[in-house]
Amino acid sequence: MKLGMRKADRQQPMVKKSYDHSPHEIFVELDELRYSEGHLEWKETARWIKYEEDVEDVANRWGKPHIAFLNFHALFSLRKGLDTGAVLLDLEERDLPSIAARVVDKMVACDQIPPDQRDAVVRILLLRHKHIRENQSSFRLPSRGSKSTLNSNSEEKLPHSPTTLSLDGGLRASVRKAGLSNLFHVNTFSGFRRQNSNEETSNGGVLSNGSVAKDPSPDAKAANREESYTQIDIEGEVQPKDKGSKDDLRKNNKDLLKKIPEGAEATAVLVGAVDFLKQPTIAFVRLAEGVMMDNLVEVPIPVRFMFVLLGPFHGEMDYHEVGRSISTLMSDKGFHEVAYRAHSRGQLLSAINEFLNASIVLPPSDWNNKDLVPIDDIRAKANQIMKKKESLRSKRKQTETAAVTPVSAGDGDGGKKRPPPRDPLIRTGKPFFGVVQDIKTRYPLYLSDIKDGLSGQVLAAAIFIFFAALSAAITFGGIYGDRMDNYIGVGETLLISAVNGIIFALFAAQPLLIVGATGPLMIFDMSLYSFCRSYEIDFLATRVWVGIWMTVTAILVTAFEAVAVVKKFTRFTEEIFSTLVCLIFIYGAFDKLGEIFSNHPLQSKYGFKDANGTEIASGIIINGTLYNATNMEDEDVTAIEPAQPNTALLSLILMISTFLIAFKLKHFRNSKFLGRSVRRALGDFGVPISIVLMVTLDYLIHDTYTDKLTMPDGLSPSNPAVRGWLINPMGVTKSLPIWVIFLAAPASLLLFCLVFLEENICHLILSKPEKNMVKGSGFHWDLILSCFINFVSGLFGAPFMGPACVRTVSHTSALTVMSSTHAPGESPKIVGVLEQRLSAIVVSVLVGLSVFLTTALNLVPKSVLLGIFLYMGISATAGIQFLERTVLFLMPVKHHPNVAYVKKVRTWKMHAYTGIQLLMLAVLWIVKQSPAALCFPFVLMCLIPIRLYLLPYAFSGVELNALDGTEATATANNDDEEPDFFEEAHDLPTYIDHHHQN
Repeated sequence: MKLGMRKADRQQPMVKKSYDHSPHEIFVELDELRYSEGHLEWKETARWIKYEEDVEDVANRWGKPHIAFLNFHALFSLRKGLDTGAVLLDLEERDLPSIAARVVDKMVACDQIPPDQRDAVVRILLLRHKHIRENQSSFRLPSRGSKSTLNSNSEEKLPHSPTTLSLDGGLRASVRKAGLSNLFHVNTFSGFRRQNSNEETSNGGVLSNGSVAKDPSPDAKAANREESYTQIDIEGEVQPKDKGSKDDLRKNNKDLLKKIPEGAEATAVLVGAVDFLKQPTIAFVRLAEGVMMDNLVEVPIPVRFMFVLLGPFHGEMDYHEVGRSISTLMSDKGFHEVAYRAHSRGQLLSAINEFLNASIVLPPSDWNNKDLVPIDDIRAKANQIMKKKESLRSKRKQTETAAVTPVSAGDGDGGKKRPPPRDPLIRTGKPFFGVVQDIKTRYPLYLSDIKDGLSGQVLAAAIFIFFAALSAAITFGGIYGDRMDNYIGVGETLLISAVNGIIFALFAAQPLLIVGATGPLMIFDMSLYSFCRSYEIDFLATRVWVGIWMTVTAILVTAFEAVAVVKKFTRFTEEIFSTLVCLIFIYGAFDKLGEIFSNHPLQSKYGFKDANGTEIASGIIINGTLYNATNMEDEDVTAIEPAQPNTALLSLILMISTFLIAFKLKHFRNSKFLGRSVRRALGDFGVPISIVLMVTLDYLIHDTYTDKLTMPDGLSPSNPAVRGWLINPMGVTKSLPIWVIFLAAPASLLLFCLVFLEENICHLILSKPEKNMVKGSGFHWDLILSCFINFVSGLFGAPFMGPACVRTVSHTSALTVMSSTHAPGESPKIVGVLEQRLSAIVVSVLVGLSVFLTTALNLVPKSVLLGIFLYMGISATAGIQFLERTVLFLMPVKHHPNVAYVKKVRTWKMHAYTGIQLLMLAVLWIVKQSPAALCFPFVLMCLIPIRLYLLPYAFSGVELNALDGTEATATANNDDEEPDFFEEAHDLPTYIDHHHQN
């Protein structure tokens, strides 16, 4: 019989309970023992949601989130304390008094505190917790149907302790004075003194309930649970349970709860000084599961970890810094993962050592000179350490997973593996394979595209993009009409932008692309107009054939999957192209302003002129009527043309003011004024705001003439005397020679190069992994569609159009769903994008309806459009590293920025690379200004082989990677500010392996 009992005793410790040791996100709260309003309490002084936030004592509010800077001595003190202190893992208690009693019992067992101080320490741990802006004045503990009540007159009380507590300034308060000595009934603690016979002394005080030798019976556990507690006021009064207390707390902290990830658990850190202890005592507790404890932490989430540090006054240990150290450790992803999985004290100590190995130590120094603190170098070093740490952590996870996870059916030969996502830029050799895959991937999601568009965010994005698209259409239409004698004007631009936009939104594989007139395509149109005028060729009919040949070219290119050549695009080509467009915009704005000054010159003396512009030599003006007047040619004059010297000055004011308002509002988006939503609204609508303000100013000035847009009423073309809405392919003003039809084929190749470049740059930006887009791309099918809409543009005599990069990025950004659970001080993460078709359809319809705003559009001065042109040119320079490197020619080396192309490339070679780009830009500009301007797209495409096959002979792979590769791309983003759409439009992903080019 005894033998059987012994066998059972031997088997009992082998029974282990399984707990959830999977890591959760952590919220950490640091509470310190303070004396306030005549009693002791735990006061919240800091919290961690990834970053540290400290309480500003004067204002009793939270300071700015920041990376925690720690005292090295405090970290070593913490490690030493955990090495000898109480460590309790998987503690099964579910209420604060039970946990406090078990913790203190462990402290006694570890000889950290004498047994006669046990009850006093328990009382300290059960003091109420005061949080920032807390409205509750009582300490509430959860109650689970207790049948017993706490009677202050009961004969069974906790023994009164004569021990006193000390605070700074000699202020003392006894435990009795604090109102805790007769709070708790002795029976409340009768079930706390549980000892684990399986605890091994070799663990140095580690208590793990993974195997329990003497486990109370279920009846005893139920009795202990019945022996629960109610809410207790700090002075000992029994308070009725308030069922709404948790809801009140949740309501008061709803803003904070949004910042905490779902499923997060809390860590409560309690530190303080008392005068009845002779040495510090430390306890680290991990509960078996998260437990809701009212008012222990400021947010109603389960508490999983507790850390307790109590010690004497004026000790060697800085309790506040040690509390910050363990709080920072628990907020560190690597440490708290170990804390969740640890089975022994040694694993926690090893995790602290790993944290110390990844830390950067700054020696004591004079911190007045900020230039002596190399923030960029520290960031780079920290990133390097973090990458190494993440690599080790990933290997450890893989090892643990391989040891635990069995091989699934899909991992063997007989299982079915899920195919990897298709790379649309890999050629397969099958005709039209890319087009077919684009359609098969996106069209089955058509119903989803409609349903996802039924959202308030989609409506807001549509309104925003409508104003952006309308401003661009009016601007480009006005310039087209001015430079092409109204063969193409605002009316055609608005109407066909709507038609092409609807076609693209309905049929595109990536309907987030916003199509419209763009700068490069306008340059081509102007060059083609000059060519046709020089050789007396019908311009509008030629454009029809250019659109036809362009569509044929697109079909052939997609048939052979030649779109894959887009992987050869690098920043070298894109930045030269973007800089050329910027220069054309800026130069065009000032060139047209110069024409206004030429037509309305500023003179020292102004005379009157007749209708032929001849100056009037003599005459008399009475009440505005000219009498007996002759001109310089001695001819009689009956009417005068008044001089308009103010026209040029007012045009200059309107142009510069439009530019400055839009430009300043763009930068206001990332300023510190007003709220984030207001700043973003003003920044996003900066262009329409500037147009409205300047049009209003011009309207209020009655006695000065300015040149304005001219649009006919209704749906008439801009020049109805010359053309109609449908363009005859065989000629409008004159018959088109047959040879011109075939000449349009090479011209269409040049236009195709521009559309190909713009369309694929948009797709590359939208396809970046950080966008989290899940419905696929449309590199192949959308290229055919982009060329087809240009056939439509040619057929209706409208500007050639394509996906506009800045408007597309703006549209995608407005539809991006950001995380709401990011930590304070951390940039929101992209959750996904509302991939749908309705927003583009709504934008296109609204732009088309704007054709009927003839009266309002005819009030817009052309100088205002020049201001928008200047804004587009200067704003688009943001993020172009080529221009940033050009400025370095004028800057001493010691003032160069700390970026990859400066650190990893010798200065003279960096300047040589920039000089090559300047030379290519000059060649493009010369071609663009010459009679061969129509060929500038061909010269642009020649930059790709120059970059791929010539530059590797002069630059190493490391240098090209820093100047033109992934490292150059990484430096384009500024983490401190929200990147604007112009900068993001230049953030081209890199597919070229520079290390294997040599």
